[in-house]
This record gives sequence, structure tokens and C-alpha cells, in this order.
Amino acid sequence: MWRSLFVHLNFYIMTPYHHVHPPEFNSSRVTKSASLDWLQEQILWKIIVLFALVYLVWCDKVSIVLGEMPQNQAGLAHTGNPIRTALLSLGGDPPAQTVCLPPETQSNLTHVLDPSFAKRNGVESKLVAEKASICQTYIQRFAPVAIAEMRRTGLPASITLAQGLLESDAGQSAIAKSINNHFGIKCFSRKCKKGHCKNYTDDSHKDFFIRYDNAWESYRAHTEFLKNSHRYQSLFKLGPLAYQKWANGLAAAGYASDPQYAMKLIAIIQQLQLDKLDKKFK
Repeated sequence: MWRSLFVHLNFYIMTPYHHVHPPEFNSSRVTKSASLDWLQEQILWKIIVLFALVYLVWCDKVSIVLGEMPQNQAGLAHTGNPIRTALLSLGGDPPAQTVCLPPETQSNLTHVLDPSFAKRNGVESKLVAEKASICQTYIQRFAPVAIAEMRRTGLPASITLAQGLLESDAGQSAIAKSINNHFGIKCFSRKCKKGHCKNYTDDSHKDFFIRYDNAWESYRAHTEFLKNSHRYQSLFKLGPLAYQKWANGLAAAGYASDPQYAMKLIAIIQQLQLDKLDKKFK
């Protein structure tokens, strides 16, 4: 049905006037004014279809994408000149969340959060691939841990991994590499033992971050920190399949000072499809 709609819209909008031939008529019986009426009718139909299309787009009923058509939707419309190809789709999955980052951003998550960053800033594809590989390695390493913590407490595995990726720069941050702290958990005790925490600069001032014997201990501590803190306890009522509410809840409760924190967590989860891990709750 929609392929047919596309063909008709493409015919009415894309075809120049001189490519549409009027029906044959006997010049002895049809006057010049009749020919003019026919041309006006063609123009009128084009205007009507164009206004209808604009209305549908404005109402979010139809989306139009100009340019290369995704391979998985190539059968939905006529594949002519890719520059003029219009893909019409009703419903479907919404586009993944993205974050527009400044040019100086240099983290391993840059191209996950902002897929167009490389094109805008001239980043070589080799570097993009290297950073993607670092993220994928991190996910493969800690996904089983995140799933285990989800089954134990109900904390979505997608949220755990997204926070781990973001807070530790996919395991490459200073506190992740030196003291195995993957979630930026700080120490506020004034009586902690020597070696319990280490001083690092964060948010423009120095803070003490807890030292862990290994990364897996950091993951367990992260879960317990959220579960035992009154600020986050209500989030566990959401269940493991509500990662967007979890992301917004963590940000609202003050887990991080970044105003885009929730947006970044959601972008990481959607771009890397981490929500699939949440379905392994049972």
C-alpha cells in the first residue's frame, strides 16, 4: 500500500510538467482554453498532493528522508536516483537518542553518543573503529556481570553497563585503570583506612574515589550503593525493563552533575542496543 503511495507521490511531485503528456484531442473541437484548463488541473493536483504531504509530516504521521535509503527498507519505495529518493514510513521504531558534542571531545564514547561527530570534525574512520572496538570489548567483558546484578536486585543491566561505559570511558579512565573504580563512586568518610580511596580531580575540584581490588568488586559496590541509598531506592520499583525512567531518575536524584547525564545514558543504551540485555532478567 505504502509503496503504491510513494510511486504516486513521486509521479505527481517529481515529474516535470513537460513529461506528463496531455490526452490526445481533436484540435478542431477542443479550443486552446481547454488545453489551458488541463494544465491548470495538473498544477492544482500537484499543489493538493504537496499540501497533503506537508500536513502529514507536520502531524508526525509520515517521515521523509532524502538521501541514501537504508538497506533494510530498500523495498518500501522505488530506488531511483538516491538524491531524490523519498522514503515514507508510518509508525516504526523511533530514532535512537543522540547527543551533539563539542569538537574537543575525545572520549571512547564520543561516536556512540554523537554518530555524526566524525563527519563534522573530520575524524578518520580508523580512529572511530578503534574506539568502537574498545566499547565492544568492555561490553563483552562486563555484560555477564551486569546481567547477574540485574537478576539479583532488579537493576537493569543496560543501565549498569551504560553507566560503567560512561563513567569509566569504557574502562580507560584514570580511576578505572588505577583503582578499579568504574562508576565514579566517591568516599566521604573522614576516618577511612589508608589505601581505601585515592584523590583525583573531578568537577573542577579534587575528590576522593574509593579503591576496589578489581572491576567486578566495583560493579557489586555500584549496585549496593544504589540499592542502599535512600535517593535511589524508589527506582528499584520500576523494574528492569524501564531503562529510560531509570536514566531520568538517576539524573534527577543527582548521581552526576552533567545536565545531559540522562540523555547520554539513553543514547548509549539505544545506540549499542544494551536494552536487549534487560530481557535476560529471567
